[in-house]
Amino acid sequence: MRKYISYLLTLLFSFGIFTSCDKDRNHPGYSYFPDMVQSRAFEPYSENPNFKDGQSLRLPPPGTIPREIIPYHFEKTLEDRALAGRTVFNPDKMKIRDVAAGKKLYKIYCYNCHGLKGNGKGFLFTSGKYPYQPRSLVTDILKNTPRGEIFHVITVGFGVMGAHGPQIKQKDRWKIIEYIKVKLQGHKLGERTLAVAKTSPKESYAEFEARLAKLYSGSKGIGSVKSVKLGTLNLSMAQEGEKIYKQMCTSCHKPTKRYIGPAPLGIFDRRTPEWIMNMILNPNEMVSNDPIAKELLKRYVSPMADQNLTTEEARKVLEYFRTIK
Repeated sequence: MRKYISYLLTLLFSFGIFTSCDKDRNHPGYSYFPDMVQSRAFEPYSENPNFKDGQSLRLPPPGTIPREIIPYHFEKTLEDRALAGRTVFNPDKMKIRDVAAGKKLYKIYCYNCHGLKGNGKGFLFTSGKYPYQPRSLVTDILKNTPRGEIFHVITVGFGVMGAHGPQIKQKDRWKIIEYIKVKLQGHKLGERTLAVAKTSPKESYAEFEARLAKLYSGSKGIGSVKSVKLGTLNLSMAQEGEKIYKQMCTSCHKPTKRYIGPAPLGIFDRRTPEWIMNMILNPNEMVSNDPIAKELLKRYVSPMADQNLTTEEARKVLEYFRTIK
């Protein structure tokens, strides 16, 4: 009897050991009888049913900061991004071991989007899960971008990139930046160069739009939309378009004021309905070949992201734009 009990215990012990081992990095071993204080963990970019927007990455409630996170007073605007490049620098002296630590952190937080070589060809893009290629970190523009500006983007986000300040400690953000600068971009260790203050655009906003209107009046852009009949305002369609806009567009565009990109307020005074829809549906080709879109990219820096909307969805967003006053 003891012999069978010994076999049984050995079998149970072996089973427990094998099921507790990692199959691979994405599938760790099983946990038996976890404590009540252990909550279910969600992957950073996975869908989370506990929140209305379905996102797992959360920003802290207004007026609060996570423990051990230092407050950051710059906003997610082009002006503050440029200001950070001129005024923000790493308070600590970087060493080569910080670069090595930065590489590990880069693989955790940045690799999936920006790729191992920093060329924007991370897993999310190459696998087809994300249709728009993330920004390359090894272009001449990014090589000449000061560390403070990159720190700002990591902290508060920019364009479709979300804020990582709440998830990554300040010292770790600087380590990631040092790895990018030294290993991916070829800069010297611990450089503390700040951006030179840039002058404001030579053209005012009004002059900029007046020039575009004179040069490209009536342009319909490049894409499948050749003709749009607006007719009487359809409030039901506009309401559906507002929901789509809030879900897909507000990370870069605010309805009545400039944010990362221009506001849709008064857009029908500046663009044709066809151009607007083609910009929504075909932004990559538009930014590459449409003269108006190329001018906008120069002025606003950040390219328009392809949100993969259908023609029907884009038409609803267009109808919503008609209600913005």
